Amino acid sequence: VKITCYLTVPRQYEMCHLPNSINIPLENLERDIQRIEELSEGRKPVFCLCRRGIFSVEATRIIKEAIQRGESPNIYSVYNIRGGLESWAGNVDPEFPKY
Repeated sequence: VKITCYLTVPRQYEMCHLPNSINIPLENLERDIQRIEELSEGRKPVFCLCRRGIFSVEATRIIKEAIQRGESPNIYSVYNIRGGLESWAGNVDPEFPKY
């Protein structure tokens, strides 16, 4: 079980996203990090995802720094999904919708 955090604006999330992912725009991440912490339950890894992998790199950095500072002790681990949804569609699921 994992948490997939999609970091784009809600409009892009509505157009396409991985099943069971949550939407927290990058601009709201620091404010809403507690939501990720609650869903992670101290044991579920968090995977950061966006369209091309740019926002997810930044989000992974923000979350890792919060963990290191002791501000998010219930986040077990965090990973970036390199290349974002475009990479996912090209390498994992070619039928996945793109925008």
